[in-house]
Amino acid sequence: MAKQSQLEQQILQAAEELFLDKGYDATSTTDIAKRVGCNQALVHYYYRTKENLFEQIFMKKTQLLLSYINPDNQPNWEFEPALLHFIDSYFEMLSHHRRMPFFLIKELILNEDRRNMLRLQMLRNSEKLGYYAQWDKLVKAEVAKGTIRPMETMDLTLDVISLIVFTFISLPLYSDLFQQNEEQLNAYLLRRKEEVTKLILNGIRA
Repeated sequence: MAKQSQLEQQILQAAEELFLDKGYDATSTTDIAKRVGCNQALVHYYYRTKENLFEQIFMKKTQLLLSYINPDNQPNWEFEPALLHFIDSYFEMLSHHRRMPFFLIKELILNEDRRNMLRLQMLRNSEKLGYYAQWDKLVKAEVAKGTIRPMETMDLTLDVISLIVFTFISLPLYSDLFQQNEEQLNAYLLRRKEEVTKLILNGIRA
């Protein structure tokens, strides 16, 4: 039983690596089986179809992404510490999952079914919607106090996410053009986090 569970996990891990590298369409169950070193029939035995396997990985990645809307659910957060935590958390998460932006953007933009899947996941996950409601209250309170300019919470959220995500989308280009090693790339990401933080804070001040 333990061997079965281990093999099942190995199949899931191999599929995740291939989907992230090549995308859904370019990955076959044969590729997954070869990566694991098992028979293709075992992939179908555990997960039935490539689509079922992909859905598990896609949902796991979107769940991870959504968890950073307000990861600690701190009711006593003030606006600026919450914003800084939001930026720091997203940079930290994507630093450990650098291929995820390519994976999610491709699948969400090109596939309506994936977008519907994400929407349903958000609607079913009332906890994450509660996190966003807390964030919305913080933003509206700051606007009411006049400490930040009038703006919609979703606009601010998308500004933060888009600036961070593009940093990681452009990372391979930056790495290849300037021949950066891992240490240099980490330093670049740190600079980008500082720059994004400054851009957001300066851009929202009244």
